[in-house]
Amino acid sequence: MNHMDFSPLGLLTIALDILIILFSLSVHESAHAWMADKLGDSTGRMLGRITLNPIPHIDPIGTILVPLVMSLAGGPIFGWAKPVPMITRNFKHIKRDTALVGVAGPLSNLLLAILSTALMGVLLAVLGPAQFFTDLGTAGTGPYWILQLAFINLVLAAFNLIPVPPLDGSWVLAAVLPRQAEPFFDGMRRIGPILLLVLFLTPILGLVLTPIIRVLAGVIIFLPLHLLGALLG
Repeated sequence: MNHMDFSPLGLLTIALDILIILFSLSVHESAHAWMADKLGDSTGRMLGRITLNPIPHIDPIGTILVPLVMSLAGGPIFGWAKPVPMITRNFKHIKRDTALVGVAGPLSNLLLAILSTALMGVLLAVLGPAQFFTDLGTAGTGPYWILQLAFINLVLAAFNLIPVPPLDGSWVLAAVLPRQAEPFFDGMRRIGPILLLVLFLTPILGLVLTPIIRVLAGVIIFLPLHLLGALLG
């Protein structure tokens, strides 16, 4: 773990880390509310959750405290927002529609990572490969911060697709499970927070997420940038 950096650059880095996670979580929760509204449940829209304004989405611990502590400690930035309420009886096809609402959040983060990579591609063309890839590894530069935005969104997408309640992946799992497995899944819902705690307090989470994030980062971020750099070089 890195030491805490309270220099002007270090404090700016912490502030920008928090802004990135606020923006990314706002996109994620807005996508949930937007998809639910399109499928017949306007609860999120009525509560003002279809917005990029982070205030309606803030969970004091997950959106502020956890990212702040992790940033101060020099660790990877992570967090969560206040879940969007959902009344499933408003959906025409409950299993299918709840799965679509669940997957909308992670897909919005993947889309944001792709858009961030496209923006980095523009900067690569403007700056040239040598300058761009130097800036990419230099804290405080434009390419560095766009890379942070892309990477954090990949982490959010991968984490939320883990099929453990109440994460988004659990809604997808519920939609494809056979009826005979529903009692087992209901039991998982009851102990979901305990399962999440086990993931956080053991190496299991890292063992699951690290290879997935590496593959996603390679395919979505680094491979396109290096191919473009080779063409421009």
